[in-house]
Amino acid sequence: MSLSHTQQDYIKSIWRIEQDGQVAKMKIIAGEVGVKPPTVSAMFRQLEDLNLITYSKKTGARLTRQGKKEAEKIIRNHRLIETFLQKVLNLEEALLHGEAEKLEHVVSDQVIEKIDEYLGYPSTDPHGSEIPNPEDPSLLCRLDELAVNHDFCIRELAGTKKEKIFCRENGFIRGSQWTLKQVGPDGESYLVTDGRR
Repeated sequence: MSLSHTQQDYIKSIWRIEQDGQVAKMKIIAGEVGVKPPTVSAMFRQLEDLNLITYSKKTGARLTRQGKKEAEKIIRNHRLIETFLQKVLNLEEALLHGEAEKLEHVVSDQVIEKIDEYLGYPSTDPHGSEIPNPEDPSLLCRLDELAVNHDFCIRELAGTKKEKIFCRENGFIRGSQWTLKQVGPDGESYLVTDGRR
């Protein structure tokens, strides 16, 4: 789907508001985007026609499944670009956000995939914000859904901060390849190998 930069900014704002557990009311979006409510109303109609949001005065704007997918693609672009600018080009912190804002709209999917690969599939950006997973949720499964001796690639890790640190310290990170070797008798513990350990 080809969206204008303005449309992308709107769905990105709605996504951020939803992530904070708030309701994306017209007045809030107007403040975020820097326009008057009638302009927001016109854009909401456009986004509804594209099946990216649903809107009512009571519930505000809510992203549809397609809208969420589009928003996460833009957020992913932004956060990967920030990471690339910092880690590879050593761009100073003050410039990261503004430059990523410009580039997020124009970078191709192929370039983003190459950036992600080059960076080693980072899970967070320089500010510690999670980089959304681009995979179709229907292609993802949990570890307890895999068969023994099945190979898998980690795309997402759930758990507490402490558990995620433990996983990272042991190489169990996004983008790494593993094989499930055994399932414990409790069905909640697993023996996995990356071929070396």
